Amino acid sequence: MSADETKDLVETVEVPPAAATSGGNGAPAGPDVFRQLLHQAVRVADMANAQAMRMALDFAKVYEREQGVRREFETQLSQMTLMEKQAGRYAEDLAEMLRTERERRHELERALEHERIANEELRRTGLQGISHLLLAATLKDRTTGEHLLRVRRYVEAITQRLGLPSGLVEEFGYSSVMHDVGKIHTPDHILQSEHHLSDEEFDVIKQHCIDGETMLGEARFFETARGIAREHHERWDGKGYPDGKKGEEISLAARIGSVADVFDALTSKRPYKEAWSAEAGIEAIEKGAGEKFDPDVVAAFVALSSEGVVERIRSEVAAGRPEPTESSAK
Repeated sequence: MSADETKDLVETVEVPPAAATSGGNGAPAGPDVFRQLLHQAVRVADMANAQAMRMALDFAKVYEREQGVRREFETQLSQMTLMEKQAGRYAEDLAEMLRTERERRHELERALEHERIANEELRRTGLQGISHLLLAATLKDRTTGEHLLRVRRYVEAITQRLGLPSGLVEEFGYSSVMHDVGKIHTPDHILQSEHHLSDEEFDVIKQHCIDGETMLGEARFFETARGIAREHHERWDGKGYPDGKKGEEISLAARIGSVADVFDALTSKRPYKEAWSAEAGIEAIEKGAGEKFDPDVVAAFVALSSEGVVERIRSEVAAGRPEPTESSAK
């Protein structure tokens, strides 16, 4: 029932005379008092209803908000659950990748170790081959054998003086021993000739560069040696043989070997000449810088001579003639 309906009801109800009394003298109270009291009760009820309505609305809003928070939380929880599953799959994939990578690394390590063993075996085989070639040259000509040993020692000293890695010092050294290996095919009467060679004979001599490269085959171990064998008679100015290379077109190993080879040839006795002094040999090398020889290589060799290294090498080879084995090549 609304407030207006209640008011109409109050106005139509008559209070029995016996029930309506005054507070002090027993006189009957009029209908206005009753309506006034009832109006107050209605107002209180309206206020209570309004308060209850507000509370209900507030509760509805809070409930709606809490429901929204709950739905958002459930959505986030669902997303987190999905992410957790994805993270689990990623972790499994990563673990599998790590296991695969670890296996591949172990396989690579085994392959590298096998390669290292194979390379070491190749190195030993190559050095043995060098020893055999040097022995063949020594049996053919004792002077040639000593010449090869000195050249190797000069090359090692120059390479070290230029600041190159120790691996190259060794490689250039043992490779230089084979610079004249092609002369095994050169007839003895030309090698031992005491007269000036004819053009035809000199053409035969020049062939030893090509023969040496061919004799050394295609093995990787002899790659540097093949370059030295073919190029050690090339000149810095391009006037050498067999290809007319010049400057840095010539491999560094061959440029170093050329200086060592010519110096030792000048300072050694040959059938067609007497040995030059070391001083005269150094002077000739210095004069050839920039024409026959790489100037940087010449400067390094001259410095070694000034320090007494060249003379020490000459003395040691003359006294001991060490073989170019694995131990002495280091």
